[in-house]
Amino acid sequence: MLSSMKNKFSMKKIVYWLLVVCSIESAAQQTLNELRSVALNPVRLNNLAGNRDVIWSADFSSGIQSDWTNSDQSGIAQWEYRGPSTDPNMEVGTRGSCIPVGTTGDPIASPTWENGFVIFDSNWWDNPNNPCSPDNFGTGPAPGPHLAMLTTPSIDLSANPDVALVFNQYLKMYQGETRIEISANGGPWNVVFTNPSIPNPTALNAQQYVQISAWAGGQSDVKIRFVFDGLYYFWMIDDLTFVDTYTNDLAIRNSTYGDFDLFDLSHPTGYEFLEYSKYPDEMSPLLKFSTYCENLGGSLQTNCRLHVDILNDQNNVIHTAETAEGFTIPSGSGMELRAGNYQMPATFGQYRMAFGTTQDQSDDFVENNRDTLMTIINDVQYARDRYFTSAVFLGPPEFGNSQYEIGNVFLITNSGLECHSISVAVGIGSSTPATMYGAIYSYDFSALNPATLIATTPSIEIDPGMFNSYGDQILTNLTFDVPVTMEEGVSYFVAVGSEQGPEFFVCALSGDALEFTALVKYFPNNWYSVDRIPIVRMNFGPFDGVAMQRTESLVINVYPVPAKNVLQIPTSDWLNESCELKIVDGQGKIVHTELIQTNQLNVTEINIENLSSGKYDLLIYSEKRRGHAQFIKQ
Repeated sequence: MLSSMKNKFSMKKIVYWLLVVCSIESAAQQTLNELRSVALNPVRLNNLAGNRDVIWSADFSSGIQSDWTNSDQSGIAQWEYRGPSTDPNMEVGTRGSCIPVGTTGDPIASPTWENGFVIFDSNWWDNPNNPCSPDNFGTGPAPGPHLAMLTTPSIDLSANPDVALVFNQYLKMYQGETRIEISANGGPWNVVFTNPSIPNPTALNAQQYVQISAWAGGQSDVKIRFVFDGLYYFWMIDDLTFVDTYTNDLAIRNSTYGDFDLFDLSHPTGYEFLEYSKYPDEMSPLLKFSTYCENLGGSLQTNCRLHVDILNDQNNVIHTAETAEGFTIPSGSGMELRAGNYQMPATFGQYRMAFGTTQDQSDDFVENNRDTLMTIINDVQYARDRYFTSAVFLGPPEFGNSQYEIGNVFLITNSGLECHSISVAVGIGSSTPATMYGAIYSYDFSALNPATLIATTPSIEIDPGMFNSYGDQILTNLTFDVPVTMEEGVSYFVAVGSEQGPEFFVCALSGDALEFTALVKYFPNNWYSVDRIPIVRMNFGPFDGVAMQRTESLVINVYPVPAKNVLQIPTSDWLNESCELKIVDGQGKIVHTELIQTNQLNVTEINIENLSSGKYDLLIYSEKRRGHAQFIKQ
C-alpha cells in the first residue's frame, strides 16, 4: 500500500509537468465567440455578490492606478496590467515556458475582462523560454521564487460593520501559496484568505467571496493586498468589490453526488465515485452527497446541516438525506457538509437532486443555499458531459495537423458489459474531407505508461450534418467491428481521434472536467489534461440513435415585456420534463443557469431580480427539444 501511494504521488508530480490545460476558444473566430462562455457547471451560485450593495470596486479599466502599491522582493517582477491598449493586451494570459511553444495562455474570463485585468506571471518572470523543465528554472529576467504584492489604496468602511470582498480570479500554482492580507488603521497585516491547492488551475472565471467583517468592518482606513508567494505559473485578478453583507447568510457550492479523489488509497484505481451524467442501468451508482458550505454573513451560524431530496420523472421524492450532526460555522469560514449515501435504483429516468442547507438562524438570502443537480439512468449510455455543447476543443497551433485523440476516463463497476460503440459530438469548426475513429485504452493513472490500447473502430468520414453549435446535442456513433469486453473494476480512457488533427476534427465540450479525468493525446505519445469534458460517451449495446438527431427547436414568447423581477416562461411543450435553463447576456456569457421541472401549470416562473438591465437570450433544453426566447430586463 505504501508503494502504491508513493507511485501515485510521484505520478502526480510527473503529470503536472507533462499536462497543461489546453485553450478551447479563439477570440479571432467570430463564429465561435459565443463558445467563450463557461462550460455548463453543476455550481448554481453564479454570483456570490448576490444583490448586496457595492461599497467600493475596481475593474482595472484604466490600469493599475497610481495610488496602488505594486512591489516585489526582486525589484523587477511586478503585477502587470493587461488592457486593450497594452502589449501584450487583454487577450493574452500567461506568457511563460509551461505552455505550448508559440502560444500564450488563456486570459481570465471575468465579467469585464475585455477592459483589462491584472496578472502576476511568475511563469514568465522566472523562465520565458521552453522547454518547461526544472533545468531552465531561474533563466528569466527575475528568477523565482517570487514575493509580489499588489496593495489597494485606503478604503473607508467605517459605515459598514458587515463587509465582504468579492473578486474574480484565474490561478495556477506550482510551489508556494497565493493569499490576501488586510491591514486596518495602519495596523499589522492579517491573512484573511489563502487559495486552496485544489482545484489547480481554477476555472477561468472563478469568483471568490471573502468575509472580512472581523478585520475590516467599521474601520475607516482599510488596505488589502494580493500576495503571490512562490514559484511558477500565474495569478490573474479582476472585478474587485467590497459589498455590504447580510448578518445571516449560508451559501453552498461544489455540490456533488460523487466522492472522487484520485489519491484516496481506498480507491483502487483512483476513479471510484467519479460523477457521471448518464449511467446504464447495469451500473446504477452509489451516490455520496456533499457540498461546500460557506458562512458569507457577519455572524456565527449554528446547527448547519445539508439536506438532499432525490426526485424522479414524476416529481416524487424517492429519497431524503440529512447531515447527521449539525455544525457551527464562524463568519468567513466554510466546511464540507455530507448527507450520507444512497444506492440509485436501476430504473430508467431523469433524477434531480435538490441540495439545501439550514441553520438555527433565519437566513437573510436563501437563494444561494439551494442547488440542483441531475443524472439519468438509461439503457446503454455512459456519459460524463453535461448533455449540450457549450464549448469546443481547438488545440494549440503546433499540434494542428498532428494525429490526436480526445476523451474521458470511465470506470467500469459491473461485469459482463461490452462496449458496442462510442458516441461523439463533432464540434462546429470541423473541416471536410476528414475522418475520425474511436479508441479504448485501459488506463492506470499510477503507472509510468498509463495507457494501453485495446481496440479501435473503423474510421468514418466527417460530415457537416454532424456539427454541433452552441446548445446542440447531435451525436455520431463510431461502432466496433467486434464489441469490446470491459472488465469490472478497471478504468478506461475512451477517446475519439483523427489522423488529420484538431484543425479538421473539432470535438464538442460540455461541463468542467476534474483534474486528470479528461485527456488529449497527440501522437506519438504527448499527453495533456483538458479542463472541459469532451462529449465522448460509451454505449453498452446497439444505440438506437434517437439522440443523434437534432433536438426539436422551438421559438417561445416570454413575458412580461419588459420584465423586472420575475420572468414567466410558457412551458406547455415541456410538460413534466426535467429541463436545463440558461440566460445569456449580450456578450454571450452565461449569467444564470438552473434545472427546472415543468408541471401542469404550463408556465414556469424564474427570478431575474439580480440581473442587470439589458437584453438577454433565454435557452431551455430537455432531452427531446430545446427552446429560445429573447427578453429585456428593466
